[in-house]
Amino acid sequence: MATTLDEIRTEVLETAGLASDDSRFPDATLTRVVNRALRALSAEADWPWNQATEDLTTAADTQAYTPDAAWQKTLRLRYENRDLLEYQSREAAQWATDTGRPAGYFIELDQIHIVPTPDGVYTIEHVFSSTETALSGDSDTPALPDRYIDWLVAICLVQVATRIRDMDLYSLADRERRRWSMLAADEQRRSTGTGKIKARRDWNI
Repeated sequence: MATTLDEIRTEVLETAGLASDDSRFPDATLTRVVNRALRALSAEADWPWNQATEDLTTAADTQAYTPDAAWQKTLRLRYENRDLLEYQSREAAQWATDTGRPAGYFIELDQIHIVPTPDGVYTIEHVFSSTETALSGDSDTPALPDRYIDWLVAICLVQVATRIRDMDLYSLADRERRRWSMLAADEQRRSTGTGKIKARRDWNI
């Protein structure tokens, strides 16, 4: 059974040794804490539970396409069971006047540019890292697998400890946060064989 937002908030308060009616942490505040923690956790790497797929349907003489609203990062584009090559925008200049079947792509201004420019309708599979959907209702559950809920709680506790200025709690929670981060990355590497979990460089906690 997936862990709900209400259960996560309760776990955070109880682990911090705070009363359920602590005026500093009403449900609305704790919900924001949990959602910030989810965003931070999701930004650490391209975790498999945040992967999603959509179909991009091209149109003749149209190069740029807007990805799904939850898109964070493109992992791969596939056409007819073959991965399209990824280019930097300057490298794609070689395709500037060409049209034809999709062969590669580049990302610019939050749009996916297909090269050469498609000469017709093609359906391209887009696999991407998505944002974690914000939790709001008490029964909402994160995409994060249940086995990592303690990791999420540890990140929440770092925020709580900072707010109440409890350095002992902060040190304990931060240690747990870092330990879980390494464990999760190691587990995902082992589960995917030789595949590598790509760490992000654009996050801070």
